[in-house]
Amino acid sequence: MLFKFADMKIKTAILLLCFATASLIAGDNLLDSFNAKSDGKNITIEWKSADESSVSRYELERTNSANNFTYLTSQDAKGSYYSYKYVDEEAFMKDDNTGTQNKSIYTYRLKIVKKDNSVSYSNNVTVTHNVSGIRRTWGMIKEMFR
Repeated sequence: MLFKFADMKIKTAILLLCFATASLIAGDNLLDSFNAKSDGKNITIEWKSADESSVSRYELERTNSANNFTYLTSQDAKGSYYSYKYVDEEAFMKDDNTGTQNKSIYTYRLKIVKKDNSVSYSNNVTVTHNVSGIRRTWGMIKEMFR
């Protein structure tokens, strides 16, 4: 009987240790969802936060190459489980300035800046964006006059 009680204590301690370890690993879950979609005109990026108690702001970044992300916008943290939305109206502009491609693949990520100024990154989301040559040309003309 004494061995069964001691064995039960050990099993309980191991189980509690497993739960504590799992909660530490999963403790930095800052996003509930993060996605991007194209409507042929613009790309809409949406994300929903999880626990924002340690988050100061989100910085949205975009690339159409392997690893050169550029800053798009910043959103201050609004509160846990808040839904954010950004419409990328300039996704038709080619970063490599060739202007020859109608179908572009863009990758977005969130730079999550915490209150202690530490940084973490979301998973990348990729979207295929088909833009007509007319729209791309008009967008480039508008950009010249900004």
